[in-house]
Amino acid sequence: MKLFGKLVNFEFRRFLPIYITLLAVVFLIQAASVVFHAFVMKSDITESVVKYGMSKEQFLYDNGLVSMVNILPGFMFTMPIVIAAVTIFIYILFIWYRDWLGKNTFIYRLLMLPVKRIQLFFSKGAAILIFVFGLIAYQIAILPVLQLILKMIIPVDYRQDLTAQGMIRSFYYLKLLLPEHFIDFIINYSFGISFVILLFTMILIERSYRFRGIIMAAFYGIGALILVFSPYILQVILEGYFYENELLWMQFAIAIIVSIISIFFSNHLLNRKIRV
Repeated sequence: MKLFGKLVNFEFRRFLPIYITLLAVVFLIQAASVVFHAFVMKSDITESVVKYGMSKEQFLYDNGLVSMVNILPGFMFTMPIVIAAVTIFIYILFIWYRDWLGKNTFIYRLLMLPVKRIQLFFSKGAAILIFVFGLIAYQIAILPVLQLILKMIIPVDYRQDLTAQGMIRSFYYLKLLLPEHFIDFIINYSFGISFVILLFTMILIERSYRFRGIIMAAFYGIGALILVFSPYILQVILEGYFYENELLWMQFAIAIIVSIISIFFSNHLLNRKIRV
């Protein structure tokens, strides 16, 4: 277990410089989005109320209170989250291939460690999970800071301040990543983890069989996805026989089974087939 922790820490530190840069980019772009929107709204308030003499009540009736709800769905605010998600997805692919790069391939040293090779698989997966949860926690943490920027620009009479929970529920991505019900949280992240396991297995298939492995990995991935979505295919064939929650649980169960099979297959590849 101690060596496994060191492996996770090693994977975490390798991506840390890029990760910190990514977090900084998220904050800077989102802060710029808040500042831009706030000054646009402040300009509207000044022009309507001060220049043209519109009453505060009439302005609020026409435009409503300014809050983070107006900013959170905007493209400029959501764009850095999408960039961060895409970067982590690319790293999911790169986290294995990096070990084969260079003249002295690092994979030799990893495979020679006195630890079960499947722990390399799990350590890389654990590092990905840390990055994902870290990004979500970071986004939640900076929301009050971003709202503070809004409060510094918009007068209190024209502003509505939200609680942290209110901002989370107003932000589509966070509402998806942090659902209200715990069971939805488990289901969402189980699907996400299953997808990562599937990608890892496909990479190991390619690394084990090289050119043939590309075709084999593609067939394996397509086959797994067909299995996972088979309840909905069956639903079409049976013309809506199942309830939506039954379809979800069937899909969830299949995803878990595919993940278990993928882990055992990956363990076999790491111990018997992997080439360096």
